[in-house]
Amino acid sequence: MSDFMGLEGMDLSDVEVSTNRILSVGRHVVKINDATVEKDDGKDTARLVLSYENSDGSIRQWIYLYHGGSPKATEVGKKQLKELLLMTGHDGKEAPNASYFKGKSVGINVKNEEYNGKTQSKVSYFFTPKEKEASSGDIKDDEIPF
Repeated sequence: MSDFMGLEGMDLSDVEVSTNRILSVGRHVVKINDATVEKDDGKDTARLVLSYENSDGSIRQWIYLYHGGSPKATEVGKKQLKELLLMTGHDGKEAPNASYFKGKSVGINVKNEEYNGKTQSKVSYFFTPKEKEASSGDIKDDEIPF
């Protein structure tokens, strides 16, 4: 801290600021730009960590693959994993390596959820990107029957 000379005049010219925002509540078609498995031996858990992104922002999701203290959490996580696999065109019979997800497009729904007195944005379900296009209500000019 001996090099710190105070706020005024601090050189910030080479500091980059992230313009990435958390995706807003609602349905989004996103690309999975990262997927890793995170193990925590102390908590006896393993989670699939997914990073989703589109031009509106990004969001991360943690899916429990195993939770030693909660069979219910493991069950819910396996259901989420299979749903995601099916939405990305996988047959869902056997889980692939986490790298399978990188670069895949999928539809996600973001909702706000209160946890420990704080509101957090969370991925609540998946959908195929075609569903978003079909539900948008936009009719292309070449589809008008006259």
